[in-house]
Amino acid sequence: MNYLLRGVRSIEVDVNDPARAAAFFEKVWHLTPVSQHNGSYYFRGTGAYHHILAIHAAKDGTAVRRIVFDVADRDALAALHERVKPLCGDTQAPHEIDAPGGGTGFGFTDREGRNYAAICGVADHTDTANAADRPRKIAHVNINSADAEKTKAFLIDALGFKLIDASGPLSFFHCGNTDHNSMVLAAGTKPTLNHIAFEMPDLDSTMRGAGRMRDAGYPIEWGVGRHGAGNNVFAYFAGPEELPLEYTAEVMQVDDTYVPHGPDYWRFPPGRLDQWGVTPPHTPRWKRIQEMHHFAPGAFEI
Repeated sequence: MNYLLRGVRSIEVDVNDPARAAAFFEKVWHLTPVSQHNGSYYFRGTGAYHHILAIHAAKDGTAVRRIVFDVADRDALAALHERVKPLCGDTQAPHEIDAPGGGTGFGFTDREGRNYAAICGVADHTDTANAADRPRKIAHVNINSADAEKTKAFLIDALGFKLIDASGPLSFFHCGNTDHNSMVLAAGTKPTLNHIAFEMPDLDSTMRGAGRMRDAGYPIEWGVGRHGAGNNVFAYFAGPEELPLEYTAEVMQVDDTYVPHGPDYWRFPPGRLDQWGVTPPHTPRWKRIQEMHHFAPGAFEI
C-alpha cells in the first residue's frame, strides 16, 4: 500500500506559561532544546526530525495549535494537497515555511476544526542514536471526536491512513512507517486532544521516566502497563497546564501483511485494563484532562 504520510512529525501547543512548560520538557520530560523563535520554544527527540514539539504563548488558554505530518517530498506533498483540498475545512496552498527547520508545507483543518499541517524538506538531524531515558519521537497522537465516523473517514479518505485495529471506543490508524499506529481516534463528545504519546527507547527508559516524573511532582495517572492493540507499554501523566502526556515503548512493528482486529479480539477479562492486569485504573484526573484541551480556532495557517 502506498502512503503519502510517513508519520507524525511534531505537535505544537499553546500554553499560558511557555517558559515554565519549556523548562519541564527539557529538565523532566528529557527533550532537547533545538531553537527559540519569536517567543516560541522548539524541542527535538533523539530521532531525525528537526523538532517534535513546539511551545507557543497562548492567546486564549491552553490548546493544541496543530498536528504536523511528515511527507517524503514535494511531489507527495502536492498529491496530498489535491487529496485534502475537497475534503477539509480550510486549507493553504503549499509554500515555504518560515519557522525553525524550514521546509515546504501547508496547513489545513478537518470538518471538526482540528488544525493540521504537512511538511517536507525540513532541515533534519543526522545524529539519531538512541539515548537512555530520552524520547525518540512522537509515537502517536490520540484525538477525541464527537463524530467518530466523520473523522475516521477524513483520516482514511483525505490523509490516506489505514484503519489497522479497533479496541473499545478507540480506532488505530497506520501510515507509511512500520509502527502499528501513528494516530488514534477516540469516540467522545467533542473534538479535543486525548493525549500525546512520546516513544522511549525501551521499557527501562519508560519505567525510569515514570519515576523521574513522580520525583518531580507529576504522579502516574494510569500505568505502567501494556496495551493490547499496538502491544506498547505505557505510563500516562498530567504535564504542565494539565497537558495529557504518555511515555510509551516497544510499539508493535507491522507491514502490509498484518491482519486488523476488532474490539472483540482486544477485550480483556473483567477487572483488567491492559495485558498485565497489575496496574490500577486510570485516575479521575486522567479521565478529565484527556477531554479538556481543544484545538486553537483559526490557527490552521502555518
